[in-house]
Amino acid sequence: MDAKSIIYGETSIQALLKWLRVVGEPRDVRIVVQRYLELLRQHVLEGNE
Repeated sequence: MDAKSIIYGETSIQALLKWLRVVGEPRDVRIVVQRYLELLRQHVLEGNE
């Protein structure tokens, strides 16, 4: 792993936790996993720009 590629900032887990707090109600684990995968995809695409 090249240390130059490390980007500091919000992780997908942090974004997921924020989303869960905003939603404020229990969610099915499938929905949570789907949202997490969407957040990961967004972070990867942002990193490629």
